[in-house]
Amino acid sequence: MRWGKALAAALLVAASGCTVRPKVSDTGYTGTWARGNDRVRSTISIVRHGDGYRFRWSKSSYDGKFAVRCGWDGACVETLNGVSVASHRFATALDRGTGTLKVSVVESRLVPEKLDLRYVDELTVEDGGKVLRSTTIERDGVVLDAGGGRPTRTFDKVADAVAVAAPAGSRR
Repeated sequence: MRWGKALAAALLVAASGCTVRPKVSDTGYTGTWARGNDRVRSTISIVRHGDGYRFRWSKSSYDGKFAVRCGWDGACVETLNGVSVASHRFATALDRGTGTLKVSVVESRLVPEKLDLRYVDELTVEDGGKVLRSTTIERDGVVLDAGGGRPTRTFDKVADAVAVAAPAGSRR
């Protein structure tokens, strides 16, 4: 009987066109952030872990031919048409002086030739906790000039929580 009432209520909500939106508030770095267009979508999930943070990135094309899948341990695999073309390794560190979260990445391209790239992005939370700005501040050991030439991407917050279970001991 209870299941029937719950199903009826869910169908009523769906039929009325109402959608339940995830909670989006200022939780600092923690939560789920996304950006994309009609071809590709990129998502970042961040959770507290001890004195620091865990960071997980995913990216995929809408046709399913391209994807980057990462675990909470920072290890990622990038595929194109089902073939592994690169790996990525993420590590986070909270800059105690500025309060910003820094994400170090080692990207190992396998195709068209083997190539390792290293870069550091600085994350800042803006617009009342609803925008995450990722600015590349270092590339292959070279600090990039702060005069506006640094690559920057912005992600909109889509949820205070993360979609997939966070590692044990994490706080959302």
